[in-house]
Amino acid sequence: MTGVPEHNKKYTFRFGKTKMVFAKMSYESEFHVHAKALVFALYHKRYPTIRVEAKLEGRFQPDLSAEDYDGTMLFWAEAGNVSMTKVEKLFKKFRLAHFLFVKEENDIPLFLKQLEKTTKDFKSLPLVDILVYPEHFQEWNVSEEGDVYINRNDVTVISWNDPGLRKKYF
Repeated sequence: MTGVPEHNKKYTFRFGKTKMVFAKMSYESEFHVHAKALVFALYHKRYPTIRVEAKLEGRFQPDLSAEDYDGTMLFWAEAGNVSMTKVEKLFKKFRLAHFLFVKEENDIPLFLKQLEKTTKDFKSLPLVDILVYPEHFQEWNVSEEGDVYINRNDVTVISWNDPGLRKKYF
C-alpha cells in the first residue's frame, strides 16, 4: 500500500501484569522505542488512561499521552527529537497538561537552551519535566523476555519550569 509506513519490528514489553506491543517504524531508533517503554513503566500508574502512539485530532501526535475521562489532556510525552514549533503550539493548546520530554544526557543542554528561547515571552507554562534516559536502560532494565524493571531512584527528572525543583529524583 502506498503511503502506509512499514514497521521494521515489534517489541513486546511487560510491566508487571500489563503486556504492551510497541511498533518500531523504519525511521525510528532503538532509543525511541525503549524511551517510550521507560515512560510507560514510570507513568502508567500515575496516569491510568495512558496510551502509546494514540492518534489524536490535530496536526501533532504524542509518543505517549493520557486524557481525563472528559477528554482533557493530562499528560503528553515526547521521546527524542521534537521541534520547538511543536512544543510552543502544544504548550499553548494544553496549558494544564504535564509534559515530559525524554532526552539522552548529552542532548539536554541544547534542549534546555531551546526551551528557554522558545518560551521566554510566555506568561505561564504547563508542568514540564525532562527525563534523563538512563545510559544502559535497554541492557540493564529490560529482560530478553521484555520485562521492564526500573528503580525509580535510578531515574533523574529535571523539573524545568519550577526553579525550586530544577532537579529531582523520581
